[in-house]
Amino acid sequence: MCIDHNHMQILEILGQVTHLNACRAKQMFGKYELKPGHAGILFILDKEGELSQRELSEKMKLSPPTITSALQKMEKLGFIRRKQDPYDQRVLRLCVTEKGKSCIEQICRVGKEMEELVFQGISTEESLLLKRLLMQVRDNLMEGQDPSILRPPL
Repeated sequence: MCIDHNHMQILEILGQVTHLNACRAKQMFGKYELKPGHAGILFILDKEGELSQRELSEKMKLSPPTITSALQKMEKLGFIRRKQDPYDQRVLRLCVTEKGKSCIEQICRVGKEMEELVFQGISTEESLLLKRLLMQVRDNLMEGQDPSILRPPL
């Protein structure tokens, strides 16, 4: 099948790029038994330290039930663990395990590989222009919207 690239709509191309980026990220993160959205959880916990599920959900701008299944999977796989808060026995704190910390290095590597792949053959000036244009498109689409819609699915 031959595709006439001169007649493709910009939104069609943007949709394809978004889909391909998600597929590639899922494939690359899959090597580490993670979904792309789990990387954000690991980064926040690594940076902020131990957090309750409510605190984590507030930082990620997601409701606690939204991240519950991701946390359960990550705990089962050994990336995070829960421990009781020493000051409030009703609260469980989430923290990154050693396996999770070593995975953060791999996630950074995947991010770098993704960026190299995406911007292959594109100059620094072109990538900066693309970034500026995409941020303007994003801002246009965000007008009047709840910022929490920017969070990727877990």
